[in-house]
This record gives sequence, structure tokens and C-alpha cells, in this order.
Amino acid sequence: MNHVYQIELKQITVTPPTLLDGQMLQPIVKDVSLSIRQGEWISLLGRNGSGKSTVAKVAAGYRIAGVTGQVLRSIETAALGKPIPIVMQQPEAAMIGATPWEDVVLMLEQNGLETLDIPYEAECALRNVGMGERLHQPIETFSGGQKQLVAIAGCLAAKTPILVLDEVTAMLDPESASSVLEQVRSLQQSGVTVIWITQKLEELRPGDRIIAMDEGTILFDGQAESWFVRSKAGVNDSLCEKHGFEAPYAAQVAWELDTQGVRLRPFPFTANMLAEAVKRYEI
Repeated sequence: MNHVYQIELKQITVTPPTLLDGQMLQPIVKDVSLSIRQGEWISLLGRNGSGKSTVAKVAAGYRIAGVTGQVLRSIETAALGKPIPIVMQQPEAAMIGATPWEDVVLMLEQNGLETLDIPYEAECALRNVGMGERLHQPIETFSGGQKQLVAIAGCLAAKTPILVLDEVTAMLDPESASSVLEQVRSLQQSGVTVIWITQKLEELRPGDRIIAMDEGTILFDGQAESWFVRSKAGVNDSLCEKHGFEAPYAAQVAWELDTQGVRLRPFPFTANMLAEAVKRYEI
């Protein structure tokens, strides 16, 4: 992995503006510091209200009232001076074109890209997310997952150095959610930095960097494998459990096997990892 920092947040605190009666509101983000490296996958975990989306917006360069601290960036987007776009749960709310190609073209025109490059960049980006055969299909005929891919293509066409996706699978059926996740995984493997905001721990994969938040602070920043480690069998003291997150089914099975004397290593927290770990144990 490249060790170049693309974004560094130093002691970021976000406090909403003061109420009219003079009452001070509590910070929604408190003294958060983190660095984002080129090419890494960050799973930003947290429940609603944990501050994860606010931190992502600060990192992406959005103007947010009440921010203190320092944000350092060594990146540029094609739309100079504008924040990194964030793909949200309902991308159709921001869509302006009747077809994927038209939507991406209009978005690029709004961001001031060179006119001669726009049609080519739009088509390339859509092909990169697997939408090359649907360039001119009416968007209203698309599934939620396909609309998410169009939104992601728009970000790629705008040469965003980081893909920021805010719970993009929350409203999708399992098949569409899996398709979008795997497509973004493929983009990350090609070198794109990804901030994947989610509440679904079953979307984690080996090697992911987890940043878990609660009440505006970072609870954990480390590799996914460490998130599930218990001190010993039967003791519910993994960081995942201590902070009240629901572990994936594979992790729960592995914990139960551990209490019965079947210790699987590396600790499996996905179905594929569990199957491989059981196979190695039997050998």
C-alpha cells in the first residue's frame, strides 16, 4: 500500500452554532485525528448520530459550521476548489440526466471540465463500473444498485482521488448491495482510495482498516481482524462486543466453536474465511 497521506485530520471538533438563547450545544465530533493513505479501504463504522458522516464531510472538504482543528490535503480533483463528491443512500435525488451517459456528462459540465474530454470521460467511467452496456438506457428503468453505480461513475469521471460512500447499500436488496460492494472493491484494488461508511459489519473484508465511532469520538482505528479478537474463549470482550456492535454470523460461529475447543486462526469473520479456516483445521 502507498504510504502517502492524501488527507490528514488533526484534532477536528465540530460544534453546531449557538442557540438564540445562548445555550451551547454539545460537539457532534470531538477531537478526531486520522490520516487517509492512498489506495486504502477504510470502513467507517458507527450508528446513526455517531459522527461518522460529519467526519467524512470534513475530510471531503465540505463547508460545515463550527469546525475547529486542521485539515491537510495533498490531493486535487478535476473540479478545482470543490469538495470531493459523496455518494449517498438515494443517489437519484442528485441525478439530472435521463440516461447514465447524459447524467455524467451534465455533472462534468457543471464542474467545469474541458468540453472536448467530457463525452469520452463519461463513457470510460461508466464502463469502469460495469455500466457500459447501459449508457443510454433510461435511468427510471434502473434498480437502486444500478443507480448507485451511475453515481459512482460520476465521481470517477470527475477524477475524484477518493471515493466516499455513505451507507450506499442501506436501502438495497441483498443482491444489489453485494453487486455494488464488489464493484467498489474492484475499484479499490485498482488503486482508488475508498471510505466506505456503513453499519453493516458483514460488509467487512480481511485487510480492511476499521475506524469505529460513537458519540463523536473514535473508538477504534485498526485492522478488521483485531476488531473481533477475544482475550479468551467464552469471554465477550472483543472490541466489537464491548462497543455494542452486532458481529457477522461467521464471527459468531467462530466464537462458539472457540468455546468448544475449536480455535480457528486467523479469526474468520466472513463466510469465505470461515469455510477456509474450517478446511485448514480439518486437515
